[in-house]
Amino acid sequence: MVRKHYWLVAWIGIVAALGIAIGSQAMAQTGLPTSPTRPIATNFFQGRGVAQGAAFTQGRNANLSLTLDGDNFGLELTEIQAASTRGQPIARVQYRGAITRRSDDAANPNSFSLNTRVRSFDSSDNFRIITNTTGTCRIEVFDARVISSSCNTVADNSSTQFLGLEQF
Repeated sequence: MVRKHYWLVAWIGIVAALGIAIGSQAMAQTGLPTSPTRPIATNFFQGRGVAQGAAFTQGRNANLSLTLDGDNFGLELTEIQAASTRGQPIARVQYRGAITRRSDDAANPNSFSLNTRVRSFDSSDNFRIITNTTGTCRIEVFDARVISSSCNTVADNSSTQFLGLEQF
C-alpha cells in the first residue's frame, strides 16, 4: 500500500514539474510576462534657486520638484529653511494640472520646456487649497534640472516665479 502511494506521489510530482517547465517556455515564446508588470515610471526633476510670489515674499531660497506622469504634471516649491529660523513655518506652494505643450531641445538630452494648464493650487499661505482653478505654468528644464518656472492661477496671491541656480 505504501509503495502504491509512493509511485502516485512521484508521478504527480513529475507531471507538475513538466507542466511548469513547458508553461514557462510557452510564456517566454509568446511574450507573456512571467512576472507582474510594473506601472509606467514617472519622470522626476529637481531644482534649487530663488522663488518669489504667493507664499514666498521678497524672494526666498527654495527647492523645486517637478513630477511628470503622462500628460499630467505636479510642481512643488518649498522654502529652504535657515538654521536660525528652525521651528518657524516654511513656505510651500504646489501646482497640479495637465501639460498642453512640450518642446524638447534636440541638442541637449533631458532638456525641454513645458506649457501647462493648472487645475489645482495649494499654498502654505493661510493653508489654502484650491482644487478647481484655472491658470498656467511655463517650466524650463535643462540637463534634467529645473532652471525656471513661472506659474499663476485666477486665485489671488497664487503667482510664483522661480529662478534656478547654476549648480546645486
